[in-house]
Amino acid sequence: FVFTLPFWSVDAAIGWYFKEFLCKAVHVIYTVNLYSSVLILAFISLDRYLAIVHATNSQGSRKLLAEKIVYAGVWLPAILLTVPDVVFASVSDIDGNFVCDRIYPVENREHWTIGFRFLHITVGLVLPGLIILTCYCVIISKLSHSKGHQKRKALKTTVILILAFFACWLPYYICLTIDTFGLLRLLKFDCYMDSTLHKSISITEALAFFHCCLNPIL
Repeated sequence: FVFTLPFWSVDAAIGWYFKEFLCKAVHVIYTVNLYSSVLILAFISLDRYLAIVHATNSQGSRKLLAEKIVYAGVWLPAILLTVPDVVFASVSDIDGNFVCDRIYPVENREHWTIGFRFLHITVGLVLPGLIILTCYCVIISKLSHSKGHQKRKALKTTVILILAFFACWLPYYICLTIDTFGLLRLLKFDCYMDSTLHKSISITEALAFFHCCLNPIL
């Protein structure tokens, strides 16, 4: 992901002046990082759930989770979700400014955008968020009935992990959902609100990716 940052910086400052292959490659790396990071967190929460709630008989399940299920549940979806980038990501000239973005067919562009937006929200937040919240809530319930310094420390860490995940990712997906409702004509925005919303998406997206740096520290 860090490898793609110089390309995004140049794109934001003066436009996209690289080859179309790099446009697709940068989008693919971005997508894999986006989905794999949150899906891995979901599988880590499942592993913690098995280790704490079913400590006595979870070794086989945890080994299966680590060796096989994680590939099907994390890397396979993350790679499959790059297909739209491979197909649609391209460089286009908009008023003399070269832009690297997904360029959907003109005749039904909004339908493509809305469809992939809902897929993004579902796989990027709803599914992993539900897994993380459910697993850690059960863990908290288990630890709250336990005594000892280590148990209290584990409980505190668990609460911080939940708060950090939703504090970093939820604002981005709220802005994205509001923008999607605008595309569906469920909400109406004037030019100022539309501009503010797109700036908010950029800012909250940076906050979301900051979670990738924050989580290893926690």
